Amino acid sequence: MAHPVWQLLRGGNALVGASTVFVGALMVTINFSTVDLVLVTIHAFCVAAFMGAWNAFNDIQDHEIDRFNHPERPIPSGALTLIQAKAVGRASFLLSIIALLSAMTIAALYSDHLIQWLPSIGIWFLAFLLMFHYEMVIPASFMLKHKGLPGNLAISLLVGIVIVFGAAAVNGILTPLVWIVAAVAMLVNAAREIVKDIEDEEGDANRTTLPKKIGPERARAIAQLLVIGSLLPLVAPYARGMLPMQFIITQIPAILLLISIKPRLYRGEDYVAQRNLRLAMLLGLSGFLASVLIPV
Repeated sequence: MAHPVWQLLRGGNALVGASTVFVGALMVTINFSTVDLVLVTIHAFCVAAFMGAWNAFNDIQDHEIDRFNHPERPIPSGALTLIQAKAVGRASFLLSIIALLSAMTIAALYSDHLIQWLPSIGIWFLAFLLMFHYEMVIPASFMLKHKGLPGNLAISLLVGIVIVFGAAAVNGILTPLVWIVAAVAMLVNAAREIVKDIEDEEGDANRTTLPKKIGPERARAIAQLLVIGSLLPLVAPYARGMLPMQFIITQIPAILLLISIKPRLYRGEDYVAQRNLRLAMLLGLSGFLASVLIPV
């Protein structure tokens, strides 16, 4: 059994998020200087800490409904108190800020491209705004978590911009391939967020989710459209010559898994569908990674 703090931070998901920082950087260049490698690593730690903090704040906000939806989570199970969870979340958020400032210091002292690196700060603040307007239930917040599809898209935008954050670490924010890869991650994750809301519909008593607004069947239809939409950017880099055409074979597992989602949703197998969507996203990113790392 994992430690309650690791469970609260969803350490596994945070590590996956950190790894996508390297994916974004490798979409720009595979020839890292020592400074580049240090900056990308710090960016990855920054993302892991930020995602851990967001996950902790999410559990704090949802601790009541998690008694029904996810009673095994650290707060409803009694493994952590609310005070302890808040302390962990704040500490993780502070570590993310420290990592960002450390990266800025290293870029200023040892890199010749500080100006090109500065978008990293803007991306971090965009992620902060997404977290604030998603989680906070106060008048100043848009409270996206309670707005259905906009909330799903906010979470998915965060997944996409983590890849762009990695590219910014090596001054490659304008690289078209980076944005295409980010679009794949965003579209697949948006479909997954919708399916997860269908799965949790009965327990989401204090949220107005997309399935509650339009019904689970229509929500599944929108998820299917997002999955279909993700196939275009998945193959576009190969068709447009950004990546070697022969390496499109590396995307076959992701493509087949995405195609298999429709019958899963048709049968109402929401848990399996959302798990497969997560796997498909990881396979797609792995395919892109293989396509830039394998020698031609």
